[in-house]
Amino acid sequence: MDTSRKQPLGTLAAVTAAAAAALALAAAPASAAPSEWTVGPGSPTAYTALSTDTVLSVNGFDLACPTADAAGKLFDATGNPAHVGDIDEARFGSDSQPCVSPVGPVTPVADTDPGWRIQAVTHEAEAGVTTGFIEGISAHITIVTCDFDVTGEVAVSYVNATGTLSISNDDTRQLTVSNATPGCIALVEDGDHPTFTGSYVLDADGVHPTITGTGT
Repeated sequence: MDTSRKQPLGTLAAVTAAAAAALALAAAPASAAPSEWTVGPGSPTAYTALSTDTVLSVNGFDLACPTADAAGKLFDATGNPAHVGDIDEARFGSDSQPCVSPVGPVTPVADTDPGWRIQAVTHEAEAGVTTGFIEGISAHITIVTCDFDVTGEVAVSYVNATGTLSISNDDTRQLTVSNATPGCIALVEDGDHPTFTGSYVLDADGVHPTITGTGT
């Protein structure tokens, strides 16, 4: 019998454990929950953002804005979640491209004082994608004779390569309606949770800003 290929059980176990650990490390997403965050091209970075597809949906009604823009700054941060940026200005619709709904024109007015806060939570290094949320959102909306406020949070993801900030909602990050006037009957009422979706492209003097997370 050839005994040259035999290895002690302890050695085999160690090799097996090391291989399993290596596979687990390779399968794990890079910097899944970072604690150090760096923005580019520098910190702070001022940006502008433009969207052509923002929609606020509530009770089956879509309030759509063919144009929306925002501006603010991004900056380095530590922690998780990490406050990596602010939205200091936000506008929805324009005189030539107003926001619309099935029941009439829509006039959203954003309250960005204080600024809406961009919080980073996860970062996938290979794809250059950061996920997180925006908190402190506040806006007043008028639809014909209906007025109401919307406050809360939205979930976001950001892609460095394209500068695209995508907005969505989930069970954790929600918007809430308050101060609905009598003219809102059959449309919206206090306590409703509208969804807000859209994608913004960020620009910083001709380049897309970046958000990178490292460490755990």
